Amino acid sequence: MSLPTKLMALASASALFVPTIALAVVDTGSQSGNPFLHAIGWQTFENAGANNNSGISDNTPESNSTFDSSPVGGHAVVGGGGVYLTGIIGAGASILGHDGFGQNASNGFLNGDTFGQTPGGNQGLFIEDVPNAADGSLPGTRVGPFGQAGTSAWKFRLNGDQEFGDFSITNHSDFEFRLERLHYDARRGGANSPTDLDLIYLASGSSNLIRVSTGTEVPDLHVFSAINFASAPSVQNVTQSVAASFGVPTAVRLGPGETASFRFRWTNAATNFGEAQIDNLAVSGTFQDQNNGFASIDPVTFTQIPEPSRAMLVLFGFAAVGLRRKR
Repeated sequence: MSLPTKLMALASASALFVPTIALAVVDTGSQSGNPFLHAIGWQTFENAGANNNSGISDNTPESNSTFDSSPVGGHAVVGGGGVYLTGIIGAGASILGHDGFGQNASNGFLNGDTFGQTPGGNQGLFIEDVPNAADGSLPGTRVGPFGQAGTSAWKFRLNGDQEFGDFSITNHSDFEFRLERLHYDARRGGANSPTDLDLIYLASGSSNLIRVSTGTEVPDLHVFSAINFASAPSVQNVTQSVAASFGVPTAVRLGPGETASFRFRWTNAATNFGEAQIDNLAVSGTFQDQNNGFASIDPVTFTQIPEPSRAMLVLFGFAAVGLRRKR
């Protein structure tokens, strides 16, 4: 066997970087044509204190397509499996860590089968199409569908700072995460409840979400979505394109190891004690290889090139040059 033939055989036998179509991504029914789509989402909301009026503190989303049994990379969450996207609600999500009013345990509303709008043209997500955070398994588990126990929503009211609720996501991969859509279900309760809801960006603290068209961080308090409830009670299921909120063509990216913080802001209530709720909150987007023209990539199925393989590739390159010179 000639030297080049031997080198090719050794290189083929080694573990080389081969970006493949993801196995742990959002399932096909909600991909909207993007086979690399990833998402992280909450279906239930944990109390910050001893009762349902103590605000929300929750860093355990139920849905997460980025689970990896052996996470790799300089920012990976390691040890017994991990995820490349993590999320926090309340304390730790921003400098102020607003946590709303607390948990509403009703199973009679906001317990639908989607994060935001119905998939398809509206590009929402079916909950069962997003793998379970604990092990990456599909179908994803719906927690407390209509009429069943075990569900909860995040509640708000205009009393003190209880009309505000902060959440964040962090990118633990070695790749850029292109943030594409924000998903949530929102409900105005009674006639005294808030009528308006904004979802805004928080540029303070560790937050660092980059707008590609300007090369700078998204401006503080940038409004991603603004909705109004004309009647009460009423529900709106929202899937908001992040790029579209700027009104010009642009991508929005979260770098390796970086965090992006957001805030729900309810306003215009008849009294301070009228309640509103958020449920089925999710963020979706695509990881991109910044060292390869921002090509879409899945960190869960990405394999690094071991050092012996790198050396073999270099040796093969030198051999190829030598053969070309002889010819």
